[in-house]
Amino acid sequence: MRSESAEDLAQKVAEAVLAVPGVACLRPGLRSLLRRAATRPPAARAPGTPGPPGSAGSAGSAGSAVRLTFDSRGSVAGLQIGVVVRAEQQAARTARAVRAAAAEAAAATPGAVRVTVTGIV
Repeated sequence: MRSESAEDLAQKVAEAVLAVPGVACLRPGLRSLLRRAATRPPAARAPGTPGPPGSAGSAGSAGSAVRLTFDSRGSVAGLQIGVVVRAEQQAARTARAVRAAAAEAAAATPGAVRVTVTGIV
């Protein structure tokens, strides 16, 4: 049974992934970019324009680059990670290292982890 919240676990996985040599950054999805834009401070929005429902307490800096799914017992059943790899590194080797680091951080089997290289810089 998991003892941490999903957001804390996603942050822990993100930190482990960013520590892998060859990882330039996590790749946030369009949804998290839009969420961040929608949750700007009230002064940055037009006067009288409310924020979106549930915008308080939005996801942390991991955004949608780390997506977790849980089974009925609360254990990690699936983990999807999007990363950008440095050009001087082999993407396949870096992805394997990311998979191992994420599985260890989430206490999941490596087979439950799916890594997508979304860019090379």
